[in-house]
Amino acid sequence: MTTYAPYPLYFSRGEGARVKDLDGRWYHDMVANYGALTHGHNHPALTRAVRDQIQRGTALGGPSTLQYRHADLLCARVPALERLRYCNSGTEATMWALRTARAYTSRDVIVKIDGGYHGTHDWGHVSAFIHGGKTCQQVLPDLPTANLAPGVPESVLQSIVTVPFNDAESVAEVLTRLRGSVAGLIVEPVLGVGGGIPARPEYLAELRQLTSQEGVVLIFDECATFRLGPWQVKHGIEPDLSTFSKILGGGLPIGVFGGSAEIMSMFSPSQPEPLYHASAFGGNSLSLAAGIAALETFGDAEIALLDSLGSKLRAGLDAAARKAGVVGRAVGEGGLSYFHFGSKSPRNASDTAAARRGRDQLRALVHLHLLNEGFLTARHGLMCQHIVTDLSVVEEFVEVFASTLQLLHPYIAQNHPDLLLNPGARNPPTAAGRRAR
Repeated sequence: MTTYAPYPLYFSRGEGARVKDLDGRWYHDMVANYGALTHGHNHPALTRAVRDQIQRGTALGGPSTLQYRHADLLCARVPALERLRYCNSGTEATMWALRTARAYTSRDVIVKIDGGYHGTHDWGHVSAFIHGGKTCQQVLPDLPTANLAPGVPESVLQSIVTVPFNDAESVAEVLTRLRGSVAGLIVEPVLGVGGGIPARPEYLAELRQLTSQEGVVLIFDECATFRLGPWQVKHGIEPDLSTFSKILGGGLPIGVFGGSAEIMSMFSPSQPEPLYHASAFGGNSLSLAAGIAALETFGDAEIALLDSLGSKLRAGLDAAARKAGVVGRAVGEGGLSYFHFGSKSPRNASDTAAARRGRDQLRALVHLHLLNEGFLTARHGLMCQHIVTDLSVVEEFVEVFASTLQLLHPYIAQNHPDLLLNPGARNPPTAAGRRAR
């Protein structure tokens, strides 16, 4: 995701909501390290916490009061977190959540969402919207085929089943047909890499009901969506287990998994045969110190700010596309947005794939021109704001996005005429031209 033609940028510094490349050029950062740096770069509270802690020790090899302080702050935000454990990344957190569900239920099968991204372990890299790999038949032959990332063995498909996002009927059918075999279902409340698609309001509530009926552990992967509320709190649905990472480390590596006390008690040393979990750097003091500062400076006001910035960005991008005479729309929630070419908002990863098919060059040209205009976005379309992002930057970005589409209008007319609001029109006048009239 961080490489692109003609060559990827290398960065030397970050300040606030900007980053500087090795040539000394500054960019407005619209990526926020893929959502992880909600506070921006070099936030004074976070850098002070790291500087103070590094003198006391980084990884002391045993429990510390920092773990309890961080856990108290996090559990106060997420009522479903009755017990939690620390690791080093979102990849580890989701891997451990799946293993926990299997150990708790004594079942093997995990249901995941097609296009859902849960890190880089084998269980997560089945139909994870990753290019390459191979297509294989699933354990239920009438389900759509699954895509395995390179290096993931086909044997994984004996214990992973994928279903479309926003489709509770498919989940109900799989849970019925595999009754007694499914340990857990893992889902992102907003499908991330698969297109930034929010769940339908009823969808996750339906999953909660279905999994409860079948004794299946419901897992919310909120590594990306904690910055939205987190999602489960904002929308009032409690999973059995949750995973977190990104902003909880205040810019340093961290992973958290946890949930109901009954399930998480399997790790208790007081159990006759506790579930084993070890991590040399899990819950290290440096990440926890930065994470405590991050949690203490990220509350309702900051979430409301990101909600406002994100709403204005998405409305602005929609208007920019209309202004340029191009068919497209923005999707997302809070300070997490994507832009898709086409007339319909995608409902799942298959819709996203269809909207992107044959348009890689167009999306690459948009990304490149935004870079040339001083805006860093993710190559696949992700846009995130920091709590230090100024509204004027969002407004400027919207104007630049409109001019980018206007500049590319001849290319779109020649290669993607279906994306023009008026296919017979010439390149629309520039914003400057319209103001001059």
